[in-house]
Amino acid sequence: MSRAEITPLVTALGDITTVLRDADPADKAEVYRQLGLRLNYQPETQTVRAEVDLSAHRGAMVCVRGATQPIAPPPMKLSATLRLARF
Repeated sequence: MSRAEITPLVTALGDITTVLRDADPADKAEVYRQLGLRLNYQPETQTVRAEVDLSAHRGAMVCVRGATQPIAPPPMKLSATLRLARF
């Protein structure tokens, strides 16, 4: 998905960033675990590579008139490299 496709999805979720920021650390860890979020810190560039595999959260696609077999959606992985802010 492109940034232009992702932005409206994130906007539609509302203030999920605030909810996650303020959530109990154990609850956040469970959300991230279920999403398959992986973070890889690169100290030399002070960046974090974030990857999430959303494939397990997508259902099978079917035709309107019914298919002889469900169609498995293609894998869906999102990734981004984030530069850490200095405080």
